[in-house]
Amino acid sequence: MSRFAALWRAMTRWYVSGLFLAGVGIALGYVIFFNLYPGKPQIGIIDVPFTVITDESAFFIGEMLDYTRRTDSVKAVIIRLDSPGGSSFASEHLFQKTLKLRESKPVVIAVQGSAASGGYLWSMGANYIYANPTSIVGSVGARFGGPLPRTLPLDEDLVSTGPSKLASSRRYFVGLLDTVKDAFVATVVSQRGDKLKITPEELSEARIYTGMEGVRLGLIDAIGSDTDAIEKAASLAGISDYDLVDVNIETLRLFVQKSRRIFGSSGTEQVPLQVNDMESLGEFLRSLASGVTSDETLPGLPSDLNLPRIYYLYAPPSE
Repeated sequence: MSRFAALWRAMTRWYVSGLFLAGVGIALGYVIFFNLYPGKPQIGIIDVPFTVITDESAFFIGEMLDYTRRTDSVKAVIIRLDSPGGSSFASEHLFQKTLKLRESKPVVIAVQGSAASGGYLWSMGANYIYANPTSIVGSVGARFGGPLPRTLPLDEDLVSTGPSKLASSRRYFVGLLDTVKDAFVATVVSQRGDKLKITPEELSEARIYTGMEGVRLGLIDAIGSDTDAIEKAASLAGISDYDLVDVNIETLRLFVQKSRRIFGSSGTEQVPLQVNDMESLGEFLRSLASGVTSDETLPGLPSDLNLPRIYYLYAPPSE
């Protein structure tokens, strides 16, 4: 009887030990499979669907940059850029977003037709910049858009803390614009470093340059195609066997999912994909994330109040 009990105890210990070892093996296999062998690394491709950088387009592009930063499988990012710039705030926003992305994974910009003014400022956030020989780069400067604020009529309902609160002189705005230009120049100098072969004074003239001139002056890094940009990104990331992922599609897919959660199963009908107006799409997507803004005039102010905005925008001179 004692032999039988001893045999039973031995079998029980073996059974428990076997289950324990099996559990450890499964857990170890999970860790190895999903961490040591997570699948092929990816290079994210962002094909900028806008030309002029506005608040709406910058929001959508910013979401694409955030997607690549959050996605661990994306090891490097390519941005195909063709923009003469736009709103100063929106351009600076994309520069800062790209700079943040660069902290975790390499970013390579492939300039198509142009990266001028705000488009060029944005490109300063990348690790490496390619362009075509005849691409346009540069135009480091700023401009005002819209009329300068006019002196508001005296109104007992309007109270200000100082004379400049109700009106500012043209000289003041010219000085302000000069300060903005100096900050733009300083950004280019700091980001290009020793590569730059042009003085800050020459930069501040806001000239445009071809891709070939841009390489010679250190404004960009090299002449190259999208393929060169992909190979450079892979090299900077230290990967050789990789897949390409269309970040535009992935980001839009996430927005459609969000639209369905908000509007129900028919939510995708709310997305104006049939309209070839990417600005409208960007505005709609922005409203999903931040709510619809109101254009209602503030009390005591004229309904046609049109404040000036600062732009980093290259516009060819009219003949």
